[in-house]
Amino acid sequence: MENVTIGLALVAGILSFISPCVLPLVPAYIGYMGGRLTHNISRQAASGTGATVSLAVRLQMLLHGIAFVLGFTIVFVLIGLFTTALSSLAGQHVSTFTEILGRVGGLVIIFFGFQFMGVMPRFFAWLRKKGQAAILDNVLFSLVFVILASALIYWAFLEQAAVALPLIAVLVLALFVKGAFTEPANFWHGTLERLETMLYSDTRADIGGSGREGLLGSTFMGMVFSAGWTPCIGPLLGTILTVAAASGATSGDIAQGMLLLTAYSIGLGIPFVITALLMNSAQGILRRLQRHMHKIELLSGTLLIAIGLLVASGQLQSLSQTFSRGEFADFTFRVEECGVGFFDGEVGLSHLGACLGGSLAPVAINQSASGFFAPDRPQQEYLFHGEAGQRIDFEVRSVNADLPDFEFILFGPAETELARASKAESLESDGRFYPLAGFELKSDGKYRVALRNSSQADMARFRVKARDAEAITRPESSSPAAADTTTSEPAQSDDAMNSFADIAADLAPAVGLAEGNRAPAFTIETLDDEVVALSGLRDRVVLLNFWGTWCGPCRREMPEFQKAFEEWNEQGFEILAIAYNDTEEAMLSFRDEFALSFPLALDDSGEINDAYGIQTRPSSYLLDRDGVILARHFGIMTEAQLSEMLVEAFAQA
Repeated sequence: MENVTIGLALVAGILSFISPCVLPLVPAYIGYMGGRLTHNISRQAASGTGATVSLAVRLQMLLHGIAFVLGFTIVFVLIGLFTTALSSLAGQHVSTFTEILGRVGGLVIIFFGFQFMGVMPRFFAWLRKKGQAAILDNVLFSLVFVILASALIYWAFLEQAAVALPLIAVLVLALFVKGAFTEPANFWHGTLERLETMLYSDTRADIGGSGREGLLGSTFMGMVFSAGWTPCIGPLLGTILTVAAASGATSGDIAQGMLLLTAYSIGLGIPFVITALLMNSAQGILRRLQRHMHKIELLSGTLLIAIGLLVASGQLQSLSQTFSRGEFADFTFRVEECGVGFFDGEVGLSHLGACLGGSLAPVAINQSASGFFAPDRPQQEYLFHGEAGQRIDFEVRSVNADLPDFEFILFGPAETELARASKAESLESDGRFYPLAGFELKSDGKYRVALRNSSQADMARFRVKARDAEAITRPESSSPAAADTTTSEPAQSDDAMNSFADIAADLAPAVGLAEGNRAPAFTIETLDDEVVALSGLRDRVVLLNFWGTWCGPCRREMPEFQKAFEEWNEQGFEILAIAYNDTEEAMLSFRDEFALSFPLALDDSGEINDAYGIQTRPSSYLLDRDGVILARHFGIMTEAQLSEMLVEAFAQA
């Protein structure tokens, strides 16, 4: 997925709609659109227009769905821009912006809920009764309003006096100039009249099918919901964010990244627009239930108020984060990886079901993947795309214990068996087994590998490795079953190395950023004024995490890192979290907020980030006790993913 096209980004967005972390957004959306539909039907019934405007309502629901999608697309793309491409300028302010938008927007949603319930018109009518004139004519009413409004502004802007106090001062000055304290009756009667006119005009626009104000409201709702929701970062979205982060080179990179983010957002929005169209079918039902319309309005308005409370309190985002962890995250990853792989031609239709079910994993050449053997799951399958003439090593190694006996079978693009080997027939070097080495692919297409083991449970790691050097071959004494293949093609080259010493030398890690390479050396000073050299962390398993206090995903994964650090530190686990485009003050505050006890360091010059090719945050490298890269992870790392990596890392120690 290195070469992401607009089409693939669009497909990935559509697939993201069925990912678990989008679930909290769907009922919120349905609640808002359902409330708007109920509101429109009720107003039509009151005006006597009835079914004559049914088509207008259908069009209006479609337009509101599009406006909602436009709203969260705007925020999502801007957040992607700020947190990656423009992180040095505005990245650290993104989380603050989204939290403020969530609080303000939540209050607006609550207001809409009361409006859809019909509470606001009744309240306005009650205030304007002759018997209530004394309330509006009292300066105390203006004073109470100022106190309540000031408290809401202070809360909405995160209790930041530097921001809230000027806004409160502007509000008080405006009320004074407009006469709220000198002529309160005229001011409040005029204000109520203007507010009623605005809401009534919005309703008329909804019924008439040309409501610019209503559409702006739906756009704002989309922006609000996006502030309270975080998309699951799968393999393709992570790549898109990386493309956006590469904007340090040229403005063209920014444009490409933003274009891909927009395509992803539009793809995610398509199911929402379809949902809006499907909700039109409820018009007939609602019309038949007109005598119960008030109860329906109360129900839809109550739902909207509940959603507003979730958004304003940040609980909608918490739900999204809950659904983006553990098994939910794994399912999300498979949906995007398998779905995009299918549309990209990397995963065939016959393999799609197994891929979604988790029994088959698409892998790229030089990418490793883990799978778990169990009595009820004796086989793991991997799918990769190969090209004619490539020479390939197939590597299998254990994660938890000694690798049990296994059977390796390679199938070609036509699903014909090309080679077969067992553990006993495989080359072995440092706990890694090579059932095939230097195998030359004869045609382009999808190759499938099956690993079978029915003897015991164990986790194994598999990798397809491209070879630039001579292929590894078996010693003369071996009896390679791979030579007895259905194609009778040789599994290894005749002039390849043939001793275990040569194998070990060939596999010696070079310095680089790929798995199996030795991580680039560096020295850095931590926030506690300790100088840490990477070479000084040998004999420990090390997680290098590249992050920022302004990075929303970093805030979500740091508590998981702290848990892992507390659990594994005594066994020899270390975390070094390296920030960039940040300040020590912000990092210290961040450390205190999350009670982090592992070292934090600031890469002022960016040299370490450049050495590790960091383009998006969070990004992580897991190193073994010799400083060799065991795994790379770009995007949010879940607790389950980190736990799996650590189990494997310490099993190899």
